[in-house]
Amino acid sequence: MLKATEPVMAQMPALDVAQQAVLRALAYRQVFDCPLSADEVWQFLDEPGVSDGEVKAALQRLQTAGLVACRDGLFWIAEMDDPIARWTANRDRADAAMPEALAVGHGVMRLPFVEGVAISGSLSKRSLSESGDYDFMIITRPGRLWVVYVLLRIYRNQLRSMELLCSNYVLASHKLALERRDAFTAMELATLHPVAGRDCLTRMQQANPWVDEYLPNRLPLQNFVEPASSVRRKLGEAVLRGPLGELADWCAWKLIHRRHRRNIPHLPSLTARRSLELSRDVAKLHTSEWKYRILERYQSNLDRLQQLAGAPIARHTVDNTVLVASAYYYRLDPKQWQAGKPYPPLGTLYAAGLVRSLGFQTQVFDAGLADSELAFLRRLEQERPAFVVLQEDGFNYLTKMCLARMRDAALQMVKLARAFGARIVVCSSDATDFPEPYLRAGATAVVRGESEATLADLLQAWRDHRPWTTIPGLVHLAQERLVPSPQRAPITDLDLLPAPAWDLVDLAPYREMWQRRHGHFSLNIATTRGCPYACNWCAKPLHGKRYTVRSPEQVVEELAQLVQQQGAEHFWITDDLFGLKPGWTQRFADLVQARGLKLRYTIQTRADLLLRDAEDLQAMASSGLETAWIGAESGSQRILDAMDKGITRAQIDGAVQALKQHGVKPALFLQFGYLGETADDIRLTQQMVDELRPDQIGISVSYPLPGTVFHERVKAQMGRKTHWLHSNDLDLMFPGNFSPAFYRHLHAYTSRRFQVMRCWSVLCGQLPASRRGGRLRELASLLRATPPLLRARLGLWREQRQPAEAPAVAA
Repeated sequence: MLKATEPVMAQMPALDVAQQAVLRALAYRQVFDCPLSADEVWQFLDEPGVSDGEVKAALQRLQTAGLVACRDGLFWIAEMDDPIARWTANRDRADAAMPEALAVGHGVMRLPFVEGVAISGSLSKRSLSESGDYDFMIITRPGRLWVVYVLLRIYRNQLRSMELLCSNYVLASHKLALERRDAFTAMELATLHPVAGRDCLTRMQQANPWVDEYLPNRLPLQNFVEPASSVRRKLGEAVLRGPLGELADWCAWKLIHRRHRRNIPHLPSLTARRSLELSRDVAKLHTSEWKYRILERYQSNLDRLQQLAGAPIARHTVDNTVLVASAYYYRLDPKQWQAGKPYPPLGTLYAAGLVRSLGFQTQVFDAGLADSELAFLRRLEQERPAFVVLQEDGFNYLTKMCLARMRDAALQMVKLARAFGARIVVCSSDATDFPEPYLRAGATAVVRGESEATLADLLQAWRDHRPWTTIPGLVHLAQERLVPSPQRAPITDLDLLPAPAWDLVDLAPYREMWQRRHGHFSLNIATTRGCPYACNWCAKPLHGKRYTVRSPEQVVEELAQLVQQQGAEHFWITDDLFGLKPGWTQRFADLVQARGLKLRYTIQTRADLLLRDAEDLQAMASSGLETAWIGAESGSQRILDAMDKGITRAQIDGAVQALKQHGVKPALFLQFGYLGETADDIRLTQQMVDELRPDQIGISVSYPLPGTVFHERVKAQMGRKTHWLHSNDLDLMFPGNFSPAFYRHLHAYTSRRFQVMRCWSVLCGQLPASRRGGRLRELASLLRATPPLLRARLGLWREQRQPAEAPAVAA
């Protein structure tokens, strides 16, 4: 990699196409300490139509500018130490090793069902380090890949050293068109040193014409030496040709796959990035992620060259194209995936609407129902965006928790986008609190807080090649230090923001899951941003304590469009606090009635707010309010006061009764494990649920969010774990009055107890049956819930007998 020194040459006003292509070729081989001759530079250009003469002229110009150095007819980047001695040693080592590598490759070609063998990796590039091994690409007959893989292991054990045979890539001959399309893979295919299997390797070269986009001057494969077929090969193919071979291949695949799942804990992440593949037709079993390390170093070299030259260097991206992506994968959160209530990333759609309004070609990657980061990788390969905006959905409470698995996914997405040459900006709660991991993963900048205004300024500056580091609301890395820009003033008129880009996300999978699991389709909208209250455990990293409101006219217009165009039947209004502004709900209800909208919606609110004005509650009920979630948290007034909730138990009781009187279903958020909570406080919470009989409850364990008073009180007593892995982790991350296991059992017990009591109330006629199937279904639910209830109660009893850690003390 280039040294991070101050530029010593005069900056060039501009780099022409040939000069940029030459610098890209040298920057890539710079990763391997490989200088290039002028002819080799031309061979490895990624720009078509550049002649030999233009390459030599560009090299001369770049030498004069001090960007390129030359000795003995070999060129390299000037800031790098002279690589000739290192390269000569590696070249001589590779030349000496090549005859033995060819012999090993010919041995592989004699194995049953092998159709092609080529040397890849550093040896194919004539640059073998002292610790280097012999990498091979091996092509097999379809349906026998894993039989070949087992035979390769046996053959490898017979060699004088296991380093002589590294089966870097094994693939079936009907899968020669590679899905991975990037600079690294193109270079590997273009520099293959063929061993045997001319027809097969030629077909592979023809099946991957996309390589010409990266290396239009690549040379054809040549110098094949076909070994004679062996008796061992013929015998093996005869024995394993039919059903026996198919069974053997399937068994080998299953056994190897199981072994790797057991021995590689981060296997899903490696597979998601295609660093490791274990399909029936591809075996790529390296875990070092060499490819992405190479591409990241290549991009860093280009960044440094661009800084030294004072002029942009084009990457292999599409100009003016922005991919706006979310990073919350429901499939990676078992609790939420099981609940089956996914919502599109509303904050991401707001960002996409803004980006499109600026004239960019805009695409959206929605992580919500995607399998893994692999889906994002495919979009990068397809779109080749110049800019990537990783905009997490700030309207989803799950993203405030910054779950560890989602942070890992976001960081991997940053690395993938970086490897593809995109400039990346990250906007999320976690990045606002902890920008450094994202910047070190490859993000160019992080937006702090509310994103839209900052994002607009930044993308336009990048597009126009203008300075951007002083734009308010950003933080970036410079000289290995975090450098924040001035704070950005908040947006005060939400109606001026472009509408969310609902048309850029595929809602069909969401609709199908909602209809199948719940019998209706629900979407999410936001009418406000922020919350002015000061509950000391609640974080507000994006919108702060201010409260900004959209006009009821704009909200009703958006609702009408989503009903008419998307078929939404229900809405989750994601506001931290709905209907705080006086008169807003009455105007909203009037507009809903005037438009003839038949809405059902769910909100979050406060007990004291519901009791403020009976007309507000009546307006919400008449406009379609179906369920109101109240942040009750605890039935103990002592705990409510410790939380700075600003409400009383009497207000909670009154709000629930008021909701029921207006035909609205009350739902209560409960929180266990707050500082100083005792067994008596827990009983008061359970007693509150028994007395109020809400329609639903949501249970959590106290979670220290960065930036809160609560976090400050307990952070000194927190261990290494600072984030839950997923939302059902429920680990109490500081010493409490009871153990973390106790709170997990308490969560299960309270949930099952509530479910059993509701079922019993329905069977006794005290509550109506709200689900299809009536009382018979309630009876079945009762029978299913009772055993887990008893197990949870037994777990509570056991944990209560265990001594707890010293509890944290409330300030």
